[in-house]
Amino acid sequence: MKDYKIKWSRRLRPLALLSKRLYIMMNRLAIPQTHSTTEKSARALSVLLTYPNTRDVALSNLGFQQVYSLLNQIEGVECDRYALPDDWTPETGALSPKALRSEEQGKGASDFDLIAFSISFEPDYLHAVTTLEYFGIPLEANRRDESFPLIVAGGSAIFINPEPLADVCDAFFIGEAEGLAEKFFQLLSDSEELGREEFLRAAAKIPGIYVPRFYQPEYSEEKQTALRPEENIPERVRRQVVEGPTDLCTHSVIHDGGSTFKNMALMEATRGCLWACRFCTAGFIYRPPREPDLEKTYASLSRQLEKSSAEIDTIGLVGPSVTDHPDLLSLARKIVADGKAISFSSLRMETLTGELVDLAIQSGQKTLTIAVDAPSERMRNVINKAATDEFVIQKCRDLTDRGILHLKVYSIIGLPEETDDDIAQFIRLVEAVHKTYVEGCSQRGNIGNLTIGLSPLVPKPGTPFQWHPMERVKVLKSRFKIIRKALGRLPYLKLSFGSPHEAYLQTYLSRGDRRMLEFFKTYLKNGRDAKAAMKQSDPHPDQLVYRQYQKNDFLPWDVVDHGYFNNFLWQDYQRGLREAHTPLCDVRTCKICGIC
Repeated sequence: MKDYKIKWSRRLRPLALLSKRLYIMMNRLAIPQTHSTTEKSARALSVLLTYPNTRDVALSNLGFQQVYSLLNQIEGVECDRYALPDDWTPETGALSPKALRSEEQGKGASDFDLIAFSISFEPDYLHAVTTLEYFGIPLEANRRDESFPLIVAGGSAIFINPEPLADVCDAFFIGEAEGLAEKFFQLLSDSEELGREEFLRAAAKIPGIYVPRFYQPEYSEEKQTALRPEENIPERVRRQVVEGPTDLCTHSVIHDGGSTFKNMALMEATRGCLWACRFCTAGFIYRPPREPDLEKTYASLSRQLEKSSAEIDTIGLVGPSVTDHPDLLSLARKIVADGKAISFSSLRMETLTGELVDLAIQSGQKTLTIAVDAPSERMRNVINKAATDEFVIQKCRDLTDRGILHLKVYSIIGLPEETDDDIAQFIRLVEAVHKTYVEGCSQRGNIGNLTIGLSPLVPKPGTPFQWHPMERVKVLKSRFKIIRKALGRLPYLKLSFGSPHEAYLQTYLSRGDRRMLEFFKTYLKNGRDAKAAMKQSDPHPDQLVYRQYQKNDFLPWDVVDHGYFNNFLWQDYQRGLREAHTPLCDVRTCKICGIC
């Protein structure tokens, strides 16, 4: 039977419904279904939730899984999912027709009413445009008529800066999906007789929905100077958040063994972060920080695992700083008592307790990572982190003495006002940590590896460092070389350096505006060579990556309103340059940013 594509604005016509119903019935006879939502009415809005990366990475992303679950809970919405094959790379040529079918119903992308991209990381902008090319869907929104699905996007990268994809997507979800998605899809269901343009104009009035076609950018020479909304369109789009922690119950819902984290189920332990490190988007775009009910979330995950019969032996606790949750220790005790291992996405030295470390070791953990985040005490003041070298050394000593076999220490370099002296101090810190680690391991009779991980700063929009330039690639390479020469011969020590060139690309993507469309088009035409495409970009990427923004400069991503007082981020940036501290984001005591 020939696939029948129903135009999204005419889905209630009887003959169209009959054809689509027959098409879905035939697909269900041929393709096993994995969840009950596929039994919804044929009149449901069909959504293809797409993660623009490989399938194993998609299933490791809790945000993707949460949105998938949320959409399938909305009355009148039927959500399938798609991710690229596990062996896919940007150099992969054309995909087979089978590799372009949706995960559960085996449908092609053009058979859906709407394609929703879930984008957490800026490099996936490149994979998103590649996926559209695979789907045979025109890249520019203005080249798609109503015979094509609507293209929307959400995720943390989107509400940091949606502008690079503004000429690609019909609409963006700015903020957290809970509550926001339902309003959008309810309007879509109620707008059957509207044309696409009319629907999008109505959608632009929903708080948190950004429809970029109704905003016109203005440029002067190489710089964007304004983004003008049309009449009756909001000047800025307010980021939407879940107000109460009781509404948060987020855990993985797909457990088919295809995740990067084998035999692991994920659950959210914290959303947002109170520490307000100036480089970190999580501490600013997810304000105010919220603490989910861990007992409720774990109980929900446990019930879901029982129904799925999945063989899960590890619970991964996800959040910017999971050790901040006051109930984390009791949850860890329960997980271990249930015979499962615990794994952490992040550990905050200041709130990491000995009992929690003991429970991690008891459950089978052999490796823990601590983030010092900056190479010297002075640089830690710049990023708003009060941790002395002696504190770091003592924490590493405690972890080693408690039995941690492999210890990882992570830091950022290329921070504002960083000098070679800060790098020299970092070398001395690592030497002291190494000595402590080797001595502790020798006393207990076994030794693993001490790994030092270093990544260049990517100055992200939405943080106090958004005005600051990325450090020059040449300088970063030189500092890596100094560190490698000083530390490379130490026994039981591994060095891991993030690529300065990849950081450059990420900074370019995160700071981009609508002129990035031409970069995407070149990237697709030249065989997906990002480096070559950047060389042809106008303006040159250096103009964005190495630009020192001033206080009153126009920032393309300011179309997103995070709810701060005017100049709050700028003032915090200035405090950082003075090595001064900002209070913790404690909703009970602090009103400095204006969100609470």
